[in-house]
Amino acid sequence: MKIVVINPILFTPEKGIIPRVKTIKETMIYDLCLAYYRAGHTVTLVTARDYAPEQREKYEFEIIFLETRWPRLFKPSLIPFMPGLWHFLKSRRQCVDMVLTSETFSVSSLMAARIFPGKTAIWQELGSHNRKMKTLPSRIWYNFVARFLMRKVWVIPRSYVAQRFIGQYMPRVGEPIGHGVKLVPASADSGVKKPQFLTVGQLIPRKNIGSIMAKFDAFLSNYPQYGNYVLYIAGDGVLRDDYTRQIEEMGRQQQIILLGKLSHEELFRYYRESKASLFDSLRELNMLALMESVALSTPVITNCVPFDSEVVAMKQLGITRDDWNDKDMARVIEQNDFYVENCQHYATMITVDAVARRLIESFEEASRKK
Repeated sequence: MKIVVINPILFTPEKGIIPRVKTIKETMIYDLCLAYYRAGHTVTLVTARDYAPEQREKYEFEIIFLETRWPRLFKPSLIPFMPGLWHFLKSRRQCVDMVLTSETFSVSSLMAARIFPGKTAIWQELGSHNRKMKTLPSRIWYNFVARFLMRKVWVIPRSYVAQRFIGQYMPRVGEPIGHGVKLVPASADSGVKKPQFLTVGQLIPRKNIGSIMAKFDAFLSNYPQYGNYVLYIAGDGVLRDDYTRQIEEMGRQQQIILLGKLSHEELFRYYRESKASLFDSLRELNMLALMESVALSTPVITNCVPFDSEVVAMKQLGITRDDWNDKDMARVIEQNDFYVENCQHYATMITVDAVARRLIESFEEASRKK
């Protein structure tokens, strides 16, 4: 197939600030396009120039960086407007089999829907209205623009939350397909579970890692038989000094370890060797770290905030509960074999290659029904 992937926002900026990066090859959407390339498809990624790396790099497939316009109205960190996309799509009108775009609330998705109404699939992540201007622009878009100008496209939600939300506005909605996980080869000794937990995320307020540390402290106090357990925290951010002080105040310098930012190889080793990964975010959509853990056969303990938490509960990939506590940590240790086996079964569905294949299969099935 000849596939065009439109993903203007390559990575999520914090507070609207787009950081300069050395490479885009570590982004989720790049991995997805690479999976299409490996499968023998011709793929083109279209994205906003604002997210281009500092220096030119070579890619295995075609990448088009388009200029954004009117940034005060269409913020590149939120809803980029790339006027050159219209001409680009028109020029490919006769030679494209599938256009995969992200989000219904997007000018880029609207362009694709108008030029390729029967060939466009929207991979929907949002599960609620965008809060900008008290959700008014989002409500107008979904109730009028999406309902009447985009109704012929096929929508593939990334979660059950997104499915329920977009199903209120769009007539053609498929089954959820979440983010794919790019795996790296395991070393000879990785995969053997050790007395440790892992949490992954930036050290910023919304990740709420201080709460996880407090719960782990209570776990060690209330379950002395697990006193040899260690909590590893992978990630860096503005709260690193605060968390260092919190660890010192608890007297847990030997049992709570701030690892900083790790390479994929190092991070995946910690996933494989941990009894469970712990998450307690205050705000999330789909959470790649959560599915990375599952893909590496490591159960998760999470609150109900991440959209993926619903799958964790349905497939018994760990424990999903708001206000989870030290009792849940003990339970995931005691029933670890059960949860690990469930993760191993589910992992085959969420590799990046499997997700790339499932997106095409969903699109082709919808085309046959049409």
